[in-house]
Amino acid sequence: MKNLDPNPDSGPEYVLNLMKGRRMVRDFQERRLKDGVVERLIDAARYAPRAGNTEGIRYSLLKEGKVCDYWETTLSKDARRKFPWPGLLKAPTLIIVWVSPLQYLSRYGEEDKKSTGLGGKESSWSTPYWWVDGGMAAMTILLAAEAQNLGALFFGLFEHESAVKSKFSIPDEFRAIGTIAIGYAAKEQRKSKSTLRDRLPVESLLFGEY
Repeated sequence: MKNLDPNPDSGPEYVLNLMKGRRMVRDFQERRLKDGVVERLIDAARYAPRAGNTEGIRYSLLKEGKVCDYWETTLSKDARRKFPWPGLLKAPTLIIVWVSPLQYLSRYGEEDKKSTGLGGKESSWSTPYWWVDGGMAAMTILLAAEAQNLGALFFGLFEHESAVKSKFSIPDEFRAIGTIAIGYAAKEQRKSKSTLRDRLPVESLLFGEY
């Protein structure tokens, strides 16, 4: 994490600097967050774009003992001994982002959206926007954390989704986007091999100018 602007709290470059300075943090300090800090991050995510303003995104906010429950559910003792990022387990707070495809079908079955033909079944959506919207909500949390000088890491649940849903009593209709660890970054961060990959320049990302 780094601020690239000498006056980072103002100016047209503020958001760009947040984007450029944001890094995934895999090693955290054993330090609790102040009350209300994480709730403000979720509040910021309420303003992320959503198809049809569908209210189909929910969050599990895990602190203290619930964080331990999460790791006990997703990372066995044997796996923990070989886990390459032990500092991740020090993060004091976890946010799980959930989406409900059913809520999107319901919203697009309403009068103002019926003509889209998207209110019947999930397969009608060539792009399932619950995944898109959930990803944008997660990115909003990452940027809001960066703005608060907090470290954050987004990671997937993969084969542990069902177990986590059961552990935290999540309704069946919801699917996991992923988990975000939030806390204060440790001073030393061991880089992952992915950081060795360069970012392509803008001109390499364009199919062309029309």
